[in-house]
Amino acid sequence: MASEPNPVRESGPVQDPELERQGKRLGGPGLRFLLIGVAIAIVGVIVLVVGPLGVGAAIILLGCLPGLVGVALLVSSGFARWAARHKMFA
Repeated sequence: MASEPNPVRESGPVQDPELERQGKRLGGPGLRFLLIGVAIAIVGVIVLVVGPLGVGAAIILLGCLPGLVGVALLVSSGFARWAARHKMFA
């Protein structure tokens, strides 16, 4: 039985190398921002459990800021790399 190509896994050739490069550049800082946000939020949860409620909630909210920046950069990276292959989005 011959293996059929999987259109989801095969991303196709890159049509726009500059856009692909831009997408790769956005991915690294996005992951770092996300990890920083998660680390701050974990500290906030620990403080929330053992310390005052307001301080823990404030630390969690502060952790959300770099986390959201990281998610936005990762989504932008994915869109740029997808668009570099000139594939339809919908």
